[in-house]
Amino acid sequence: MSESPYIIEVTQHNFAAVVENSQQVPVLVDFWADWCQPCKTLTPLLTKLVQEYRGGFILAKVNADTERALAGHFQVRSLPTVMVIWQGQIVEQLVGLQPESAYRQIIDQFHAAPGESVQEQIELLWEGGHRQEAVDLLREALNQEPASSELKIALADKLLQLDQGDQAQTLLQSLPEEERNRQPASGLLARLQFAVLAQGAPDRAVLETQVQSHPVDCAARRQLAARLVLAGDYEAALEQFMTILRRDPQFEDEAGRKGLIAMFEMLGNDHPLTITYRRRLFSLLH
Repeated sequence: MSESPYIIEVTQHNFAAVVENSQQVPVLVDFWADWCQPCKTLTPLLTKLVQEYRGGFILAKVNADTERALAGHFQVRSLPTVMVIWQGQIVEQLVGLQPESAYRQIIDQFHAAPGESVQEQIELLWEGGHRQEAVDLLREALNQEPASSELKIALADKLLQLDQGDQAQTLLQSLPEEERNRQPASGLLARLQFAVLAQGAPDRAVLETQVQSHPVDCAARRQLAARLVLAGDYEAALEQFMTILRRDPQFEDEAGRKGLIAMFEMLGNDHPLTITYRRRLFSLLH
């Protein structure tokens, strides 16, 4: 199995992945076999293109010897055969070894414009554990569309998850004011506050022990809340800010209340946790 997230080994049991991926980018289905000499030339060529296009297309490899039923279904008569599937349909078929330009032409014909489907490609990389590649791909797309607020926000989101808050802040601050003041940018800016708060703080387990041992330690409780936000445990974080507000409403210039409001901004007005804890905050203050 290839380490590249853009190359998949296909059998009749997982061919549905080809159709699914083809909704976002073209999929080149390469029918090959070990005994096929032209296939040995084509494989490194297509692999090079995969690395160059970085998500502009998916390469689906089918061993025609072990997947005879699949090859028969597509009436493959000669190897190598490359079928191009776009949005669930076969749109092109290249039989025999072709010059590199032929494969480039077909990829360029169907692959998405820069940034158009980058989110789907990024998530494919991100979920596969290729986080740096995901960030690199976003940077490349942003270089091609430097004014794209959508790409800036997407990159800032990933950088925040990688604890690269300074770079994320630079991107977010470069957005027009109206973009910064609405979701999702406003939510990321709120999240950035928690990233700054967590910098240099002990890890979550240490803070949890400290809070249990000293319930009145609002400073540790605030750091714990920040850690919980960054871990995605939003309800637990909200509880910590509520506790700070109950124990010491004026702590660090109303850090409990401000922490709750920042979380409401991050989650959005319609989030169930925002609705619930906003009511609790109102009841506590009034």
